[in-house]
Amino acid sequence: MFPEILSHVITRLEQARKNGLLQAYALIGGFAVSAWGVSRATQDIDLAVALGTSAPLALATHLGATYEAGDADDPLQGVFHLTIENNGQAVPVQLIVLRSKWANVAFTEIHTLNIIGCVVPVVNWHALVLLKLYAGGPVDLQDARSVAAVRNPDAAERETLVVQADALGLGQEIRTLFDSLRLS
Repeated sequence: MFPEILSHVITRLEQARKNGLLQAYALIGGFAVSAWGVSRATQDIDLAVALGTSAPLALATHLGATYEAGDADDPLQGVFHLTIENNGQAVPVQLIVLRSKWANVAFTEIHTLNIIGCVVPVVNWHALVLLKLYAGGPVDLQDARSVAAVRNPDAAERETLVVQADALGLGQEIRTLFDSLRLS
């Protein structure tokens, strides 16, 4: 079920990219956590999208999605929601539009990885850890911890992450994460 649905979503996003409806997209949710070495069950598919100058409603129409714009206080610029069905199973899909400083983090280094038989762009593991710390929910924090533990960053990688986290206002969170893993 998930391979077919993920393939369908990626095909539609690639069509949208070719039609100028978005600049880039990459996995950021549970599948991205799994891609970076942590077995993780998930019931949905989460991707970040960079719209560029495209209107959100044009992409929503192309995908058959609804778009919910974030207000000034929302940490997200907006979210597209859609549900893809396959063989009677419905899977929710969220396409998250990040604010510019977070889009810069997410889309600076994208890796193309094989996820459940689909070739998919995925944010690098540094960006994933930072995005998960930013989201801040219990599952997100555990995801950040698990990915960092599996990736076991060396001193240079830790310093890079600390510098990035400091610039994003997450310096204390990354230091706490590294301390909990005894990586500081």
